[in-house]
Amino acid sequence: MKVALLTCRNLDEYITYENHLDDALHAKSIEFEWIEWEDYQQVDWSSFDCAVIRTTWDYQKKYQEFIKALEYISSKTKLFNSLDIVKWNSSKDYLLEFNQTETKPVPIIEISTSNEKEILELFNKLESETIVIKPFISAGSYLTYKVDKSNYQQLSNDIINACKEKKMMAQPYMESIANEGEFSLHFFDKEFSHAILKKPKAGDFRSQEEFDSDIKSITPEPAAMSFAQKVLDYIKENLLYARVDFVRKKDDQFYLMELELIEPSLYFSFDKDSASRMVEKIMQQF
Repeated sequence: MKVALLTCRNLDEYITYENHLDDALHAKSIEFEWIEWEDYQQVDWSSFDCAVIRTTWDYQKKYQEFIKALEYISSKTKLFNSLDIVKWNSSKDYLLEFNQTETKPVPIIEISTSNEKEILELFNKLESETIVIKPFISAGSYLTYKVDKSNYQQLSNDIINACKEKKMMAQPYMESIANEGEFSLHFFDKEFSHAILKKPKAGDFRSQEEFDSDIKSITPEPAAMSFAQKVLDYIKENLLYARVDFVRKKDDQFYLMELELIEPSLYFSFDKDSASRMVEKIMQQF
């Protein structure tokens, strides 16, 4: 076998765990190559059995080019996850579909604010003293703002400018992220692999490790496992990998934050066998 692993040009600002995937591929004597997705036209894709999207963490800034690249790659070799899944999952509109399921997302509204008054009205619309505003197509807290009534005026120009350039959304800020943390359950071929709990550092709201969040391995309680499995059950297509991110609200119910199916960090270092499990699932595809 030969596997292409898709990445981006610059990962200097990010923390990755992909060395564990490299080791797991080596252990199975699987040939692999890391390829920057923007170089897609310079690659002989017929020499690869598949391409796996991994650390393409700039895609939200070059979205149309990214999709064009994946369309090309998927016409030449097998792509994980599939092109259809990528297109569906790349904009957070998909979360609205979960409103019709048991696994409801944190509430979302689309916004197009042009003045401070419209930003102020969002607090009432979302029934929250603090809100989070971000693009529908985003990753890694790109253009993400935590807004309350003490800072909305200071952030208004940035938010208004973002709305001119991007399709933007607003959600109530979930206090449980700071109090308990955000659950991330990882699955390969829809089979559970491992779980972590991510808690932002004091005074922050971002759970990514690049912002010094506290991350620990956990054994998910049955209710958390059931919730994540129900989220995956909604997807009828095969998935090489998936990460289900969710929080617990005061009513003790879980609410979906993200279903990560494109290029999620899979936190291989938090479970020593996790990368090997993923490689086994790749091998089973052929």
